[in-house]
Amino acid sequence: MKSSASNKKKSRVTIYHHYYKRKGVYTFLWKNSLKIIAGFGILIGAFLIFKEFVPNYNTKLESLLNSINTGWALSIFFISETIFGLIPPDLFIIWSKKFDSPYAMVSLLAILSYLGGIFAYFIGKYIGSLPKIENWILAKFSNHFQLIQSWGGVLIVFAALFPLPFSSICLVAGAVRFPFKTFLLLALFRFIRFFGYALVLLNLI
Repeated sequence: MKSSASNKKKSRVTIYHHYYKRKGVYTFLWKNSLKIIAGFGILIGAFLIFKEFVPNYNTKLESLLNSINTGWALSIFFISETIFGLIPPDLFIIWSKKFDSPYAMVSLLAILSYLGGIFAYFIGKYIGSLPKIENWILAKFSNHFQLIQSWGGVLIVFAALFPLPFSSICLVAGAVRFPFKTFLLLALFRFIRFFGYALVLLNLI
């Protein structure tokens, strides 16, 4: 019995492997991994250059971070994470360095990002019921629609982890009526993204 169950599991994994390979999932993952490495390299390189050549770098960075109002920053971040992800969340992770417990703030940012994705999902679900606006969304995010229809939940995981427009993917997921409970589980990968980036950024900057 155990051997039969194991063989079925291996067969299912093989089927998914060939399907994702045919659909270009692995190529997509590889390209975005390279983007992450390049983006991290540029961002960290820029800060290291500033740290080396700007006098009183730490004092100036601390002054800049302290000048940003917490309430406004969190409000802008939540709006950005709900509507098209206009501002890179990495900037807010760097901003969290000003707090006595930066990882507590990173936790709050991750929660807000997760909630923003849920809001975007319901916006997409509502808009999907309005024919005229639905046509506009179909045109604007046609590539996202094709990917989520081909890859399903894999795209949501990628969007949560990689530098993809997370809120846009969530909006499209709502518009196509992607199962909500599954969406909630897959979107939790957003927390891994925030803490992974924070471990690098907060220790180097």
